[in-house]
Amino acid sequence: MYFIKKSLFGLSACALSLFLMAAAPAQADTVPVLDPGTYQLHNHPDGNQAPPSYGLRLDELMNVSGGHDVFTFDFDHALSDVRMDLTATSAHIYGTVFGGLDVGSAYSPGLSGLWAIDFLYNDLTSLLPSDDDYSHGTSNDSGTITQLFGAGIVKTLNSYMGFRLGDTDNDLGYRGFAGISGWGWLSYGSKHIDSSDWLFTVGDRVNVPEPQTYLT
Repeated sequence: MYFIKKSLFGLSACALSLFLMAAAPAQADTVPVLDPGTYQLHNHPDGNQAPPSYGLRLDELMNVSGGHDVFTFDFDHALSDVRMDLTATSAHIYGTVFGGLDVGSAYSPGLSGLWAIDFLYNDLTSLLPSDDDYSHGTSNDSGTITQLFGAGIVKTLNSYMGFRLGDTDNDLGYRGFAGISGWGWLSYGSKHIDSSDWLFTVGDRVNVPEPQTYLT
C-alpha cells in the first residue's frame, strides 16, 4: 500500500488523471445516439465507388451492359432531399435522390436522374445499455425505389443481413466518419447482389412544421 501511495504521489496531475480513468470501470451508455425526430441524410465519405459520392448503392438495379453495372445515388446532389424519420422502434428513409448508372467519375446522362425512395425498418431496437447505437434484426422489412424519369421503373427493396445506425461500439464512427452513420444491406429481385447497401451519414435534425389548426 505504501508503494502504491508513493508511486501515485510522484505522478504528474495529467498522468494521475489518466491512471484513474484507466482504473475506473467502463460506464454503460444511458441514452441513444439519436433522439426521435426527422433528420437530413448525406453521402458517406468512404463509398468505394466514389466519385460521384453517394449514400445508397444498388448494383445491377438495371441490367444495362450484360456485365456488372454499378448504380449509386447522391444524397447531396442539388436536386436531392433524403430524410429519415426516427422513432424508438423504427427508421423511415424517404425522399428524392439524384443518381443512376455510375460510369467512372460521373453518371451516364441517359441513365441518371431523380428517383423516389421509401423504405421502412419496423423493428429497430436500441442496444442500450451495452451501446448507444440502434440495430435492425433479420426481419424482412421493405420499401421501394421509383424512377422519376424514362420508363418509370419501380423496384421493391428488402432488408438483408441487418442495418445499423450510430457510431459503432467504440463511439469513434464508421469507416472513418466520426459522426453518425447508417449502414446496412439490401436485396431486390430474387437475391442480394454485391454491392447493394445503404452507406450514409446523419446530418442535422429537420424542423417539421406542425399541422395547422383552424378555428371555425
